[in-house]
Amino acid sequence: MSSPAVLSRRDFTVGGLLLAAGLAAAACGGPPGSPAADRTLRIGQYWPPTSLDPAKAGGESQFFLQPAYDPLIYRAADGSYQPRLATAWRYLGTGNTAFEITLRDGVTFSDGTPLTAEGLKASIEHFRRSAGQAAAFLAPIATMTVPGPLVLRLALHQPHPLLPSLFTQDFLAGDVISPAGAASPAGLATGTAGAGPYVLLPGETVANDHYTYGPNPKYWNPAGRFYDKITVKVLPNENTALAALKTGQVDVVAGSYAIAGGARAAGFAIASSPAIVMGLQLNDRAGTLCPPLADVRVRQALNFAVDRAKITTALLGEYGIPVDQPSAPGEDGFLEQPFYGHDPGKARQLLAAAGHAGGFALPVVIPSTPAFPGDLAQAIASDLQQVGVTLRITAKDPASANTELTRFPASSMGWGVLPAYFMGRGLWLKDAIGMNPFRSSDPELESLDRRAAAADDAARPALDRQIIRRVVELGWFLPVCLSPGLLFYRDTVGVDPVPGQPFPSVASWHPAARA
Repeated sequence: MSSPAVLSRRDFTVGGLLLAAGLAAAACGGPPGSPAADRTLRIGQYWPPTSLDPAKAGGESQFFLQPAYDPLIYRAADGSYQPRLATAWRYLGTGNTAFEITLRDGVTFSDGTPLTAEGLKASIEHFRRSAGQAAAFLAPIATMTVPGPLVLRLALHQPHPLLPSLFTQDFLAGDVISPAGAASPAGLATGTAGAGPYVLLPGETVANDHYTYGPNPKYWNPAGRFYDKITVKVLPNENTALAALKTGQVDVVAGSYAIAGGARAAGFAIASSPAIVMGLQLNDRAGTLCPPLADVRVRQALNFAVDRAKITTALLGEYGIPVDQPSAPGEDGFLEQPFYGHDPGKARQLLAAAGHAGGFALPVVIPSTPAFPGDLAQAIASDLQQVGVTLRITAKDPASANTELTRFPASSMGWGVLPAYFMGRGLWLKDAIGMNPFRSSDPELESLDRRAAAADDAARPALDRQIIRRVVELGWFLPVCLSPGLLFYRDTVGVDPVPGQPFPSVASWHPAARA
């Protein structure tokens, strides 16, 4: 079967053979042999979902949402974009300020209502009203019009170059909610109202413990459903999760490098995906709480002081990648050449030039959660101490750590890998949501962002690299390592990961043929 990677993410249309092609693609993803006798997929997941409402959920809810919600556009394992609930999408004109989506005909939600452009409009409006991670990325939409029963047009008040990406399963906004669900959002927190291959079974579900999904009898593409049932078990202790995998209680576990050795020794398959850039955020860039941070030379000195390779190897072993930038290999903005080598001598020179040869104290708040290991903060502190900077670490529960960012000049950095456009709106633009607590601004960075947002696909990668380079030069962050997402699974499951790419959707996993 030929690769769809040549399809443009910007403008995609399909003809009358779409449904047949979609069914063939589903068949290509299925097991090469006859299905296994046990048609239940059992998944272990560290975090319970924050909500089952896609508009309010976070990234940790993906495994709980993907079985029940088909996205508009499907990001395949190889990174290509493929039709799902949308059969065509395109930008209108130039400048990325108008976008059109054409929907698949004949799709019915699990509650029996048909998929229409008016229903999609209601779903997007629900996302915009909610406080979830997708709301900020939908903010540029000014108006939505319906020129036909299956066509929705978006007019934007500012350029948005990545709407096709936003409407995939990766950003949740692509998970279309039925009109009835959007009209009664309270029920979405504990139920499902999608057009995906499965539906949540409330009678077989216990919140925060396990979630069970059965077939959606109204699913438009039953050939693309590979299991009779999916269960997602919350297993907050990784050693317990590994034990459950060994005893066959679960087939797949999402975990960390802490159990990678044990999983490998037990003979399980391991899939790795670049997931989170970890380090510190130097939030107080004007020196309000910590005056030395107002000088770019000081922020750069902190970056030169850290031995990223040593820390990454010690904490993550073969699964980590040292990085000095908030990007990752494969992203358009990624810089191939490091900007900051490990150079304590240069760090001391910069500190002395800035008037801080004697060093200074830097308070930092980190969350008390395995998601940000205390060992990382301690390792950074050890390197900074070598150049005279004392890192004063305060650990708080995650909720407090996130709400008290304006009380600390620095905080933990644990940001999912995203294109530069999305990261800007979360991390470094003046109006960035949540992670720019002191509202820092840089005219050059803001100008580059505006140019990149309006650029076409050919021009944007170079602008993205300029954006990332400017962020790195400013020293607003102290990235250390790219921490992987890891899946450990039995040989009965076909996950089909692609190295360097995010994991395929749970809905595409299938029984594996066994010799």
